[in-house]
Amino acid sequence: MNWAMEHENNRDISQQPKMKHKGKHDKPKPWDDDPNIDRWKIEKFDLSRNETGMLEVSSFSTLFPRYSEKYLQEVWPTVNSSLKEYGISCELNLVEGSLTVSTTRKTRDPYIIINARDLIKLLSRSFPVHQAIKILDDEMQCDIIKTGNLVHNRVSLGSQNTIIPLKISILGNLDS
Repeated sequence: MNWAMEHENNRDISQQPKMKHKGKHDKPKPWDDDPNIDRWKIEKFDLSRNETGMLEVSSFSTLFPRYSEKYLQEVWPTVNSSLKEYGISCELNLVEGSLTVSTTRKTRDPYIIINARDLIKLLSRSFPVHQAIKILDDEMQCDIIKTGNLVHNRVSLGSQNTIIPLKISILGNLDS
């Protein structure tokens, strides 16, 4: 009988919420338990947050292969007009074989230069321009995964493949 009472007391203790050991600076904040806060929501950048524009010029360059020169010349007006909406200047240098994006005084969103860098990386790998421009949206992201040294038996898969997993669609550019 004593064992049953001890077992029931142990069960009551185990059902009580356990307090985590919190550090000196890990104190509960008033917004920790607020049900109105969506912690996963990505907020759109509001232009009123940065009315003065960028103070310094940031720029990124990437090289492209000679065979994609004609394609880039065809799509460059589309790319230029898309980047101008965000206050980003872009340059196609056919002599050096490089693509360059840089901020201007009209650039308000500080993260758009990172998206523009990803855009020129995708274009340098002959990605379709209508797919690559989607990277300028804050909710879209890209990763370029180099698979050349991951595989022992190399098989030529072509320059572009569409990979469609169960729930999402990924347009992949596989480089060997």
